[in-house]
Amino acid sequence: MTDWDEGALGALRGAASLGRGAAGVELLQVRPLEPVLQYAGDVLVAALGQAVPGASPLAEKCLQALNARGEAGDRELAMELVHALGGGAGDVLGRVPVDLGELAGALHGRLGDGPFVIDLARGDILPIDEAPAEAVDGECGEPSPGQDHERWLMVSPEAAAPAAPEVPRSPDAPAVPADESPGADFVREERERGRARLWLAAYGLSPAPRHL
Repeated sequence: MTDWDEGALGALRGAASLGRGAAGVELLQVRPLEPVLQYAGDVLVAALGQAVPGASPLAEKCLQALNARGEAGDRELAMELVHALGGGAGDVLGRVPVDLGELAGALHGRLGDGPFVIDLARGDILPIDEAPAEAVDGECGEPSPGQDHERWLMVSPEAAAPAAPEVPRSPDAPAVPADESPGADFVREERERGRARLWLAAYGLSPAPRHL
């Protein structure tokens, strides 16, 4: 197994964000899945849709690891993988091209005090004072009677999510050797990505790549 270094992690972020299934599979085939499951799952959903060779066995392994780990957002991503692998009755969540890392930043206050709105058509996350009139009430940042609810969704760091309880790591989840694990910053990023996915799922939505 090859270690996850900053270059490989950056390439994985890009593959997940842009839906580059083949590039993602190439990265995942020689590195451990367990420390990057939230990114790996998105890459593999894209790869399965693109019929990338080698995607199916990686997706099965990722699915097992998500179910074993059981952290915030893992169940939702596992459901997407099940569907992409040909199981399930179909998509149950709407797809929105939002960057989960950016959404996590909005939910955790790193983009500012907020609130923000998500453009559900484009995936952009805008501060309230930059949003168009049909998105919000300009005076207080609350949804207005004329708000287009099919197009805009409010995001506030103070109302960061229907939170999932912390779930202890399953003893069945395979351990990752320390020399193959990303650093603490990426571990936090992975968990915040899962929480952002869970937040979206509470509104009946799931992330899609920004560009294909």
